[in-house]
Amino acid sequence: MDDEGLITIEIRGSEKAAVEAAQRIADLFLSSGPCRLKRTPGERDVEVRVYADVARGPMDGGYPDPG
Repeated sequence: MDDEGLITIEIRGSEKAAVEAAQRIADLFLSSGPCRLKRTPGERDVEVRVYADVARGPMDGGYPDPG
């Protein structure tokens, strides 16, 4: 991945929603895919991180086929 376009996205929410959101981001960008869930004791929500390269355009690969 290109370091210039690399971003970190932190998603917090219910486990099901957080994992789904991380997967959708991973489907759109060249990315790490959803990383391991992080739980904080006493809190209901979880945290999932996705590392994505947003510098790449749709024609550069790493994106779903629009057709």
